[in-house]
Amino acid sequence: MLSYRCTRAWAIAAIGSAIACSSQGPSAPGATTSNRAALTIVGLTATVQPLTTTPQSGLVYQLTYQLHESAGRIGATAVAQHFAFSNGMSADGNFNAAPTAPHVMPGGTITLQSSYSIFPATTPASHVTFTVTYVDDMGQSGMTTAEADVSRIGP
Repeated sequence: MLSYRCTRAWAIAAIGSAIACSSQGPSAPGATTSNRAALTIVGLTATVQPLTTTPQSGLVYQLTYQLHESAGRIGATAVAQHFAFSNGMSADGNFNAAPTAPHVMPGGTITLQSSYSIFPATTPASHVTFTVTYVDDMGQSGMTTAEADVSRIGP
């Protein structure tokens, strides 16, 4: 009976040691163990100018920005965009008009331009909130948002 108790105690100790050795200790402050991409919009600038290719007056907004992947382990592909203007207008679009959807490599940065045309319109917005939705290389979705004042170009 005593040998059974000792064997059982040793087995429990061995299992406990295996669990303790295989578990991970606390992460360093600020470290992430997530296997997800983290895109951010960097350097968003926005302009508006008269739209002259339509029979009615209109406006074309041009946004220039960079998408940066900051987690450094997984890339991501931009799939959708949302414009919210200070004058109450909003619009949604996707990136499928490009021959290849914009993809950011792990730790990489790409430069993009997005535009939105509206007519009839004569009063431009002074501010825009811009959101990009993305899917990382593991199939998980995320979004990033940035804001910018809109600069007027032309009359």
